[in-house]
Amino acid sequence: MPDRGSDYMSILQRITNENSSGVRRPKQPLVLKRISDSFTETYLPFKDNLALREEYINFYGDIRLGKVLEDLDRLAGAVAYKHASDANGDLAPIIFVTAAVDRIDLKATLSPNRNYRLTGTVTFVGFSSMEINIQLQAVSEPGEPSEPEPNLVARFTMAGRDKYTGKSSQVNPLLLEDENQRRLVKVSEQIKEHKKDAAEKNLLKRPPSAEERLVIHQLWLETGKYQDDVYGSHPTLPSEMVWLDKTGMESVTVCFPSERNVHNKIFGGYLMRLAHELSFANGSVYTRARPSYVSLDDFSFKKPVNIGSILRLTSQVVYSEPENNTFQVAVSVDVIDNTKKVTERTNTFYFNFSCPTSQVRRIIPRTYEDMMKYLEGRRRAQTGKIISKLQNSLQK
Repeated sequence: MPDRGSDYMSILQRITNENSSGVRRPKQPLVLKRISDSFTETYLPFKDNLALREEYINFYGDIRLGKVLEDLDRLAGAVAYKHASDANGDLAPIIFVTAAVDRIDLKATLSPNRNYRLTGTVTFVGFSSMEINIQLQAVSEPGEPSEPEPNLVARFTMAGRDKYTGKSSQVNPLLLEDENQRRLVKVSEQIKEHKKDAAEKNLLKRPPSAEERLVIHQLWLETGKYQDDVYGSHPTLPSEMVWLDKTGMESVTVCFPSERNVHNKIFGGYLMRLAHELSFANGSVYTRARPSYVSLDDFSFKKPVNIGSILRLTSQVVYSEPENNTFQVAVSVDVIDNTKKVTERTNTFYFNFSCPTSQVRRIIPRTYEDMMKYLEGRRRAQTGKIISKLQNSLQK
């Protein structure tokens, strides 16, 4: 089995060569592309390649999901460049960046004793952006039946900018050939509507809804049950509850050139890996056990990260559903400018975990700011379930 798809590796090499070339090339006329034209695949042969397995394996003998997140982002970029290529297959003078990740669902645990195939295609095209669907599925051994569904499903949004002007650059339109492909586009449009609605109701723009205000009020009433009469004291919560502001965990790292992408910025997949590993550590302390990754909710990359940047990652458990043994960890990524003594936020990740082997404590916000964090986590969890349901409808 090949370690990587030859077409996938070829695209990555061409992207690198194109960006290092000083030749200015004009953009060619747009080409109507089929969904199949963007199909790109690569492999993660953990069973056959022991060196690769050693690179991906964790302390527990399982696959480091953070490393797989890097592969997803890398594949999404390759798919975007392939779709944007001209009639001759040459890369367009467009730079693609990961604008957002709509959802990443892990449906089945990844085993170091299996080989996996990663595939990606464009499923929706706007003016300068495109949505890319990625699936990871176990490769069946000879004589074995194929897996009924993928182990992992992800949706990425890639944005194109003119290589020379930095302005939005129109990408090739998409030709829909049958009803199944029209369903793909319909689902993409539905997800975009959910994201648009969530953006309009952003808590930084609008106050909580009437239903959410009732949730906040109920939480406030409940914490009052544990307040004593001593001035200046704080309520002592029962063991099945924990204050949101007591779940924090941080890490700081310096961004080295080895983690750069083809555009000489820090690779977005690397940020996802750092955030995932911190969220896992936080979740482990919070549950006093080993949590299992479930999904990554919608987020956007707001600012690129330069090589040499000092990153501060701050995580908190912001929401939990003890009845389902699930909880959510938010990880904010800030770039520290030590010369100007300022920080800039690049994005916030929302990771969902489950922990059936240990008690998932109820998260209780103490301040108004924490209540907004709680509501944001609650919203993300609800929207994520809707997106996941829409994605699952495509598997039927």
